[in-house]
Amino acid sequence: MVDNNVKISYETLWKFIIRPPRDEYKEYMLGAPNFRFNNKKYQRKDYDIMSTEGYIMKGSLIEPYKECRPSIEMPVVLYLHGNSSSRIEGLNMAGELLKRDINLFVIDFAGCGLSEGEYISLGYHESDDVGNIIDFIEKIPGVGRIGLWGRSMGAATTMIYAHRDERIKAICMDSPFADFNRLAKELTLKQINLPGFLVNTVLNIIRKTILGKNGLDIDKLRPIDCAPKTFQPALFIHAIYDELIKVEHTIDLFNNYGGQEKSLNCSDKGGHNSKRNSMIINKIGDFFEKYLKKGINEKNNNQKDNKINDLKKFNSKEIGKKNSLKDDNEINEPFNNIEHMRKKEESDKIQFSVLETTLKSMKHIKDKNIDLNSTSDEI
Repeated sequence: MVDNNVKISYETLWKFIIRPPRDEYKEYMLGAPNFRFNNKKYQRKDYDIMSTEGYIMKGSLIEPYKECRPSIEMPVVLYLHGNSSSRIEGLNMAGELLKRDINLFVIDFAGCGLSEGEYISLGYHESDDVGNIIDFIEKIPGVGRIGLWGRSMGAATTMIYAHRDERIKAICMDSPFADFNRLAKELTLKQINLPGFLVNTVLNIIRKTILGKNGLDIDKLRPIDCAPKTFQPALFIHAIYDELIKVEHTIDLFNNYGGQEKSLNCSDKGGHNSKRNSMIINKIGDFFEKYLKKGINEKNNNQKDNKINDLKKFNSKEIGKKNSLKDDNEINEPFNNIEHMRKKEESDKIQFSVLETTLKSMKHIKDKNIDLNSTSDEI
């Protein structure tokens, strides 16, 4: 029989990959459905979108009222959150986009936030779900160019998906990993000095466990394979002192990226889950403004008339029950869940600390000379 401590270690490791702590929040934390920001009236509309595996994903679109729109068509950025996060993460970025007349769509991936589903897959299945989300967004009247902004798991998802869809006009990737197996080995070797063959054996057992639970093959989780095939304008972001994913992952993705319009910004402040400083956020806003607002008003009159009619029908149906806004309802930031994000960052630190402790405890596998191959079915 396998030592009970070994079983606990393995359970901790595979759950770290596909079942990290869910970011739990209440619906009121999504903010007011109607608000005034930057001298304009905005609304948040919530949607249910089906994942490729049949789970209902919860999403929200933030856009101005029709009388406040600078043009019939407006660009929209789809924000893709990290592995133990939710759409709350993306909502905190709304102000930077809204003030540039760029709308925001946020989503709880399957297994995250308020969405259905038990497991995540670090971009493996999420990349397929992005296609469903883009299909849904594109049908909303008034949607123009579409961009992707992903962080951590969301950044890896962006890298895996973008080359499949010419509708995506610009992508921003913050803290992606290039190759999951490489990441797993780096984290393992950082904590304990296990022989290479033993690390591979451990990963192979975890791979089988995860494959059986949600169909994720961690050997195929390689965003870097997609980099040479992707050509949209791209912005890469990474913290130099990231304690979870080394900055070299992003550098390798950047160097292998197929598109010519690309830039890399490495911050010397913060870590993997830290709040990005205003300079970085401003660069991201500038990036999307540059590439998503091209040709917004270059449609012919017939197309405009059709869009206007569609938009009127849509607004009369979907927004007819909106609450009236008072003139003094102006807010400095549309969404500002500082306390929630602070607690989440603390939770992420605890999660990473547990991972470190688990990896260090696995040194006894080497010391006890446990035959993992002969006991893998019991783990």
